Amino acid sequence: MPRKTLFAFILALLLAPPLAGGASAGQIKGTVKPQGLRSPEGVLVYLSNGPEVMLDLSGAKFVMDQRQLTFIPYVLPVPVGAKVSFPNNDKVAHNVFSLSQAKKFNLGSYKPGQSIEVTFDQPGVVELRCDVHQEMKAYILVLKNPYYALTDAQGNFAIPDSKLLAAHGIKGVPPLPEGKYLMKTWHEKLRGDRAKVEAPATGAADVTFRLKRGPSGVLYKR
Repeated sequence: MPRKTLFAFILALLLAPPLAGGASAGQIKGTVKPQGLRSPEGVLVYLSNGPEVMLDLSGAKFVMDQRQLTFIPYVLPVPVGAKVSFPNNDKVAHNVFSLSQAKKFNLGSYKPGQSIEVTFDQPGVVELRCDVHQEMKAYILVLKNPYYALTDAQGNFAIPDSKLLAAHGIKGVPPLPEGKYLMKTWHEKLRGDRAKVEAPATGAADVTFRLKRGPSGVLYKR
């Protein structure tokens, strides 16, 4: 092949658009501005109609700790099928249970140093309580896909939330495909909101939520 022809061929390959159906590097970023809260941290933002991908959770680690009569973290988002460990790192016995529709269970009384594992196989909000210490409360939010995020101390978020996924050992999450999505929010003390957003092929779409106090609602309609 002549040198000029070869150069033209290589240039055409470099300038050609990506093949349809290929993974894109688009992202959705934004800020949550809540009213009546001391901090905007810990608001769940998620795509209710995001791609449902098959995740390999064999190396994932989700922990709902118990220290100083407190569940840590207060809000733990997990994908459907996640196994969550409930270690008792207090000096007293605990009895963790849930009456939530998404997952009803009662671990019974177990001693300090023990840990029990629970699989969360249905999407929804799971409120945790301790039968021994009524002041203890936390939430596990079970999601249909890995395209979710928790806001930071400034109320900022990004989907996919690479830091959160890495912290839980979730690997192999595909880039968010270009397209239109329905984004929703959840917080225990805030009225949920929603927004239609279009994820670009490259770069990031920007969304701002202004949330008011009120009933939190559900993650998904049944």
